Amino acid sequence: MNTEAPAEKAPAPSTISQFFDTGSRTSVAKDPAAKERKIPTKVEPKVFFSNERTFLSWLNMAVTLSTISLAVIAFADTNKMSQIYGVMLLPVAIAFICYALYTYMRRAIMIRNKEPGPYEDRRGPVILACMLAVAIVINFIVKVVEVMS
Repeated sequence: MNTEAPAEKAPAPSTISQFFDTGSRTSVAKDPAAKERKIPTKVEPKVFFSNERTFLSWLNMAVTLSTISLAVIAFADTNKMSQIYGVMLLPVAIAFICYALYTYMRRAIMIRNKEPGPYEDRRGPVILACMLAVAIVINFIVKVVEVMS
């Protein structure tokens, strides 16, 4: 005969945020009404370097875009459409620079304050990619119309 008491089941999470909790807080007791205490988290130097490396990667792409933009503007002497395309790429490059700086600063503050996250950004890269795609598609359409006429 089994004399052991049945094991207690863990209480179901009442909200989605509790379900996906990163574990940075632990409760004092198993009672859900118990106060939670924060456990200090250690931030390794590689986290700061990773943030800087990501920032430099975004800046590298922005410098590449701005170089292409300025080269198109410089070498399109008489063709106004090429100059317009070069001018269209410049705000996209500036948007890349602004996004890189904003993301770097936001993450640096979060790391310095030892916030648990999330550190990723799902909307920013999609918006930048759409901006770049629109600029390229407009250039393609303009070139096709120019060749057809």
